[in-house]
Amino acid sequence: MARVVSLRRVCFIGVGFLAACGALEDAELIDDLSEPLDRLDLVAVQPRGTGATLDVANWNLEWFGDTGNGPTNEALQLANARDTIQGTDFDVWSLEEVASASAFRSLVGQLPGYAGVIASDPVVAGGTASYSAGEQKPALVYKTSLASLVSARIILTASDSDFAGRPPLEVKLSVTLGGVTQERIFIVLHMKAFADTTSWQRRASASAALKSFLDATYPTQRVIVLGDWNDDLDTSITSGRPTPYANLNADPGRYTFLTRVLTDAGVATTCDFSDAIDHQLVTNEIAADRVSGSVEAYELDAQIPSYCNTTSDHFPVLVRYRFGGGTPPPPPPGAVILNEILANEPGSNTGAEFVEIVNLGGSAANLSGWQLRDATTTRHTFAPGTTLAAGKAIVVFASAASIPAGTPGAIAASTGALSLANGGDSVVLRDAAGATVDSNSYSSSLSSVDGVSMNRSPDATAGASFALHTSVSGLASSPGRRASGAGF
Repeated sequence: MARVVSLRRVCFIGVGFLAACGALEDAELIDDLSEPLDRLDLVAVQPRGTGATLDVANWNLEWFGDTGNGPTNEALQLANARDTIQGTDFDVWSLEEVASASAFRSLVGQLPGYAGVIASDPVVAGGTASYSAGEQKPALVYKTSLASLVSARIILTASDSDFAGRPPLEVKLSVTLGGVTQERIFIVLHMKAFADTTSWQRRASASAALKSFLDATYPTQRVIVLGDWNDDLDTSITSGRPTPYANLNADPGRYTFLTRVLTDAGVATTCDFSDAIDHQLVTNEIAADRVSGSVEAYELDAQIPSYCNTTSDHFPVLVRYRFGGGTPPPPPPGAVILNEILANEPGSNTGAEFVEIVNLGGSAANLSGWQLRDATTTRHTFAPGTTLAAGKAIVVFASAASIPAGTPGAIAASTGALSLANGGDSVVLRDAAGATVDSNSYSSSLSSVDGVSMNRSPDATAGASFALHTSVSGLASSPGRRASGAGF
């Protein structure tokens, strides 16, 4: 694929509010796109795409085409968007927050070799009924040398409010690469913004509706759900809440957030906030197709001066996929979570500290080489050949001498200590490759009572918050057993 280098004039303009919403008439959105774009000074945008992979990006293009919100120099924002897409050289782009269909058509018209569809297009089934002229709209842009449009429609309209009045755009493309043709389904979404509890609940409800739709409609298809999810994947941007996407995390045999690596690495996908809130979720049919090391929040502020003021408050998120035929890979092993932690041992016997791990998946998980860490260092490494059966628990105690008689699935920490601080600490479970499987950072409010553990509430639920065990059941702790004391 040819490398494209683009150059632009730089302006300094006020930043619009992240992920706000509104509606204007289309005529109000574009003041003047008549300035010749080739007169703008040039800044290089480095390519990221390859000719051997299917390269997919999602990008919230802040209030694109609306002079009343976001970047106000519409000609410059359009030029930056055009040159970013060309320069990055990716095959498929989802765009969110496109306020003007006219601006979108101008953008696609200046992208040789690309075509595009926006939610309000007549070709989109249900599009004109769901989106008015000035609303923020999802869109998809794709290379015509690789892909052709099969169908497009608006989905999940019954959950319009939960999606903040922006029901997702579903686009089916027939993609040919390396002599192989496959259908890919792209679902472009823009979840409800803001950190208040009502917004969190709307995101959680939208996630429940999305999963039900995917489960029923596409049980075996290759689907990528991408866009601005407006929340992170470990804990929510809403204080004290789990991620609203815990239901998708809890079904790893079917769904995988390929962008979880950004969350685990603490990489931000916006200019102003520390969380990763722009993501790509895939079905298991293509979960193993991600090219290792290809997931990136493309921080264009290093290449486009004043990018966050002139172009968008979000960075494009990039993922490259291997492409081919054959039998879909088997689903990943069980969904393993941290379920119970005792940091404040009974009395002064620190050997009685423990961490309980539960496999919520439908198959055994190989824990060989996995590690338990606190905020400082590795405290336990699982021995080769360690497996955790589906639906079962394993408990790591600080000391073998302190394991209560009859505790099921109990082992001792390989270092002889867990050293969990009563004043607050972190517990991190990593797989053999060093990737974070699950983690919990707790405060002293959950470790202030001797002998009382902290437990998922509800018990054995991925993404659920931790609470004092005595508030989950009448027991102070339940190592190796359900919170009620029953066996796993």
